[in-house]
Amino acid sequence: MAGLRCNVVTPTESVLESEASYIEFPAWDGQKGVAPGAAPFLVRLGQGRLRIEKPAGGADTFLVDGGFAQMNGGTLTILADGVTNSTAINLADAEKELANASSEGLKSGSLDARNAAEHRQRLAYARVALARSARR
Repeated sequence: MAGLRCNVVTPTESVLESEASYIEFPAWDGQKGVAPGAAPFLVRLGQGRLRIEKPAGGADTFLVDGGFAQMNGGTLTILADGVTNSTAINLADAEKELANASSEGLKSGSLDARNAAEHRQRLAYARVALARSARR
């Protein structure tokens, strides 16, 4: 069976280049999983958890904020608008961010302001969920 590589990049940096046994990422329409031998695809990313399981065990976990994922030739490339390592997320700070984003959403007037507030809420919710799962 062919191997699986994962490259995680943002517009400003290369975050990770690694071998993987399985990769789970947030597509715009829900969580997707990729195993070795996956067919080529291109999909828009949403906000949420990126988990890269290593062949020797263990995993790297990140918070992804939009972008694109492309599977081609045994390599999944995550080109994300933003990436945060899960170890850098503080649960108390994430919960405050979610509370602030939720209260801002209630005050939003224009469609653009409401869309921006909803984006902040989705990202804050994903940050809290990732921080809580890291505590288990």
